[in-house]
Amino acid sequence: MRNLAHTGGVSTGNTSTMTTAPREPSDTDLVARARAGDNAAFGALVGRHQTAALRLAAAISGSPDDAADIAQEALVKAHRSLAKLTDPAMVRPWMLRIVANEAKNHLRSRHRRRQREDRYGSWVVGATPEPEASVLAAADARELSLALGRVGIRDRQVLAYRYFGGLSEAETALALDVAIGTVKSRTARALGRLRVEMERT
Repeated sequence: MRNLAHTGGVSTGNTSTMTTAPREPSDTDLVARARAGDNAAFGALVGRHQTAALRLAAAISGSPDDAADIAQEALVKAHRSLAKLTDPAMVRPWMLRIVANEAKNHLRSRHRRRQREDRYGSWVVGATPEPEASVLAAADARELSLALGRVGIRDRQVLAYRYFGGLSEAETALALDVAIGTVKSRTARALGRLRVEMERT
């Protein structure tokens, strides 16, 4: 069928009077360009899906404050793994799965930190079987951790068994394979050295 080249008696010189805006590239197009080394194309993908990524990161991690960092790290990993994407049309769920995994990793890491802090705090609070150990209960946990890091390994070990592990003198002696008297003398020396280090913090 021949297209009309005239509209209302006025020659247009065109076969069609319709005008169309430039087509927005699809996700598939952007993936192909990004795989070819076009970083701007991947940036366009990020811009297209970053709101969903941020919301997902915040929802899974439970921390809106950390969401941007989580999403950023996840999207960097997505860029590095773009060659592994089997279906470019599914780039959105693929990217969000990476964000979700990153958020879960962040959550587990935070949970482990809290567990360590909770357990460490409980050791300090309950670690007063003898009067000379009161310095452990009174210390700020961070200062105590720094101070412990500065004492020798033998001192740290006996203190860990006795006060952080909650072992008795007899149990500590078995753990260290030494006499109970040695445990007593080592503990006294270690507490003295720890007290000195704590005064430096």
